[in-house]
Amino acid sequence: MITVEGLTKAYGGFRAVDDISFVCEPGQVTGFLGPNGAGKTTTMRVIVGLTPASAGHTTVGGRAFRDIPNPGRQVGVLLDASAQHAGRTGREVLEIGARTMGLPGERVDQMLALVSLDAEEAKRRVRNYSLGMRQRLGIAHALLGDRRSSSWTSLPTGSTPPESTGCAGCCASTPTAVARSCCPPTCCTRCRSSPTS
Repeated sequence: MITVEGLTKAYGGFRAVDDISFVCEPGQVTGFLGPNGAGKTTTMRVIVGLTPASAGHTTVGGRAFRDIPNPGRQVGVLLDASAQHAGRTGREVLEIGARTMGLPGERVDQMLALVSLDAEEAKRRVRNYSLGMRQRLGIAHALLGDRRSSSWTSLPTGSTPPESTGCAGCCASTPTAVARSCCPPTCCTRCRSSPTS
């Protein structure tokens, strides 16, 4: 469960997030929608401890993100699909993540298959990936661990139909709560019909 209570984030006199509260229940896909600049990504950055809140608090599974041991194994996060090392291959990106979290190597193959990145695509450098491929790689990375919760933002905008289908499969494979934003209607329809919705 992801809980946000009375969350406010101010930058000087500007409030990027203004006293919001919501709960992402276990077993559900929760859509978090709004126009650019509405504070969606800022909220998710606060949830995962990348940005301090000005007021209010957030928890994942009843704990502050900073208090979760080896949080990468329990909480999957994808804030920017382009924020991946462009000089590494897709497989290398996932292998480094798996090693860091103490996960077995076969988890990398499972995630590549889940997001439909084949062996040849996994050998390509990320700089040569399309936007959709970077998004799928980011989803694979976010789901590497035994996720109880996943927070995704701004995806999969611009996805082709196979990529949208892959997104629905990833939503169905996440055990509990998923907070998402800017999801296109085709993906939301698929997510709503998935077993976790």
